[in-house]
Amino acid sequence: MKTLPAQSKKQYRGFTLIELVVVILLIGIIGFVAGPRFVKTDAFAERRAADEILSALRFTQQMAMARGGGIQLRLSVNNYVVEETDNTPLQSPDRSGPYNKALPDGVTASATTIAFDGLGAPVPNADASLTIGSLSITVEADTGYAHF
Repeated sequence: MKTLPAQSKKQYRGFTLIELVVVILLIGIIGFVAGPRFVKTDAFAERRAADEILSALRFTQQMAMARGGGIQLRLSVNNYVVEETDNTPLQSPDRSGPYNKALPDGVTASATTIAFDGLGAPVPNADASLTIGSLSITVEADTGYAHF
């Protein structure tokens, strides 16, 4: 009779499933607790608000050119409104109602009103500046070009 060679025990190396789950769980808990401290969302909220106001400025300018002037953006500490110079609000571009938007929580702005004439220039024809948190938007005289 032939004898079969004895099978040697194989030595397995690596981590068990339980060890891997525990490590992943610990990394998840640390990320949940420490993550928000490393990523502050205030700067993102300010930038989003500034982008929305910049878009509203461009919309205000386009509406003023289409209507021959008399359109303004009124920015207060916690909201902004696109309206005619007699304070009649314009309809929002998405037709959801008046163009009256609130700023995100924790974001404040300098109270300013910027009107545009029929050529898209600010009225009065001078550089204008808006401050949203730590960001500033400048509207150029003559052209009405708005930028950060």
